Amino acid sequence: MFFRIGRIFLVTLGIGVCLCASSLCRVHAQTGMMSPYSVFGPGIVQPYLNVRNMALGGIGIGLSGPGNMNPLNPATYRTGVDTLSVRFDIGFNVSFNGLTQEMDGTRAKNNSTSGGLSNIEFYFPVCKWYKMAIYLLPLTDMFYKTSYFSDNEEYPKVGRTQLIHEGDGGISKLGWGHALGWGPVTAGVNLSYLFGRLMQTSTLTFLDDTLAKYAGSAEYYTETRLNGFGLDVGLTAVIPIKEYQNFTIGTSYSLKSTLHAKRTTLAQGVFGSYTDTAYMPEAAVRGRYTFPSSLRVGVSYEYEHQCVIGADFTYAWWKEYSEYGKSNDVFHFRNTYGVNVGAELKNNPQATTVARRFAYRIGGFFQNNYAAGMKKDEASPAKELYSYGFSVGLGIPVRKSRSLINVGLQFGQTGSLKRGQIRENFMRVGVSFSSLETWFVKPKYD
Repeated sequence: MFFRIGRIFLVTLGIGVCLCASSLCRVHAQTGMMSPYSVFGPGIVQPYLNVRNMALGGIGIGLSGPGNMNPLNPATYRTGVDTLSVRFDIGFNVSFNGLTQEMDGTRAKNNSTSGGLSNIEFYFPVCKWYKMAIYLLPLTDMFYKTSYFSDNEEYPKVGRTQLIHEGDGGISKLGWGHALGWGPVTAGVNLSYLFGRLMQTSTLTFLDDTLAKYAGSAEYYTETRLNGFGLDVGLTAVIPIKEYQNFTIGTSYSLKSTLHAKRTTLAQGVFGSYTDTAYMPEAAVRGRYTFPSSLRVGVSYEYEHQCVIGADFTYAWWKEYSEYGKSNDVFHFRNTYGVNVGAELKNNPQATTVARRFAYRIGGFFQNNYAAGMKKDEASPAKELYSYGFSVGLGIPVRKSRSLINVGLQFGQTGSLKRGQIRENFMRVGVSFSSLETWFVKPKYD
């Protein structure tokens, strides 16, 4: 028993060190797409990027049974891992998006590509009724670049100018999960450390020769470093229907988190004719960010070793969000909601046909964004911003192993030209390796 607990501790410590080292690679900044909507608040809230769950439309709250564990609901860890096995999942994704905007009767378009590491997850048993998890996931992503040209007819001596806004960074989540349960009911908790940085730059460039002798460009740079702790709690209940058939109800709640912030600003002016640069740094300002609470509810029907169908509903209180004690006075923040549905035909390793040894997944999602645009007035607030899409995926078995190579495709759209918004069409391609290994079993020899 002592050997088993000691080995678990060493494995946990080793994985934790690896995850912390991986965080230096800025997972959050590598997974998101270039999107103008990431300018709001801490950036776009990232969906759970485990490739299997992505292919299932993002469901994960009401799942139970082997292989169905996920950080969205810590209660899923107990039934997702048996007492003799450990599970490890590492995923990567590449994202493509196309932006379309209507201006003065014409359409402007832009395409971009990004990608990188999307998730690291490790699940293992302590005993039959107690399981653990360690994971690293992106929580939000900020990645945008916008450009505005002005003729400055009102100030003709200034001439033409270009104003560029850029943002990069995001928040990551390093979590340590626990699940305990007896019989059909399981409770779970995630203790997490949230960290990251948000970098935003505004650059004003004078394009004409009118002011070339006096000014070339001016830049204002802001970097905000964030860190704090979070807590998620979850619950699942499995209701048997018939032999090998179960109905599961699950729920999870993420508590409101306070993140400590350290903001550094720098103003820079570049003078054209003198090729000189002036810096005006400001002392770092410390404050707090308030990250909102959220509630998730999910249900699923599973025919063991055959198929699973599920749906999730999510609600987040984004009106709680604040920076340095102030709510956003420029953008109209709303509480958000989302619906996810998905289904999977599970793989059968013993099937006689190759096609039946694969797992097949399909899903869809619909959600609104917490910020749509600038406030006009109370009588005409900013219009709602919606995202929707669908996904498909495969689970490819690895020979002589219980492991799977997961492949997923997600297609979607954010915004609508009919609502006067920028339309963003996106596609995400994900690949992950999900390993299932048997540990803690002493070999026997005759």
